Amino acid sequence: MSQITLTAAARQALRADEVVFVDWHVTGLCCADAGEFSVRPLRRSRLPRRARRLGTDLVYAHPTAWVHLAELPVTIDCRPLGRWRRFTTDLPPDAGLRCCLGRPIYGR
Repeated sequence: MSQITLTAAARQALRADEVVFVDWHVTGLCCADAGEFSVRPLRRSRLPRRARRLGTDLVYAHPTAWVHLAELPVTIDCRPLGRWRRFTTDLPPDAGLRCCLGRPIYGR
């Protein structure tokens, strides 16, 4: 199963009814797998039906993102920007492209 870790800042930034959602955004026209990840807080009641749990009950992912992240160690952090919360991961900036090309994200 997934090795997702939430930092203390990320846990504190979540409200009582929220989870972290790892979304997948299609960026390619040639195949449905070409895309990128994004991370955001989402109320449990707003989770898409097909969202899949990643390790802890505080992190869910789009099915396509889940396939790529299911066995990876990923740390999720939160950096406040004024009144906004910006959730980030330790994934490389080109992680989605690497996944699409069948290349390892962490050099394995």
